[in-house]
Amino acid sequence: MMNKLILLGMISVIGLLGCQTNLTDRNSTDRNDLVLISKPLGSKQCSEIHADLLLQKLQQGLEQQHIKVFSAEIGTDQRVHIALCGADDGKIAIFKVKQDSVIQAEKMGYTQKSEN
Repeated sequence: MMNKLILLGMISVIGLLGCQTNLTDRNSTDRNDLVLISKPLGSKQCSEIHADLLLQKLQQGLEQQHIKVFSAEIGTDQRVHIALCGADDGKIAIFKVKQDSVIQAEKMGYTQKSEN
């Protein structure tokens, strides 16, 4: 009975280690090749224009310049903004692109962002 439990435990650990190795290999390739870039959305407080629409327009602009976008999301600039209609709301567009696209994206006003 005890030997079966030990054998079952070893098989489970080996199986999990195999999965972990595959995930690590795939993510390390992604991390080396893909980076985050960001740009202020330009959205304002109390605005009728939705941030999602602005995000889509920025993504289309990147793609028109032949920059492949792997993911897109809305973040914040982490700054304090005055609560006032018409004032900047601090939302930024964050895109994941290939490392070799960064210089071209920077010419379009984007900055490389750390993944933190």
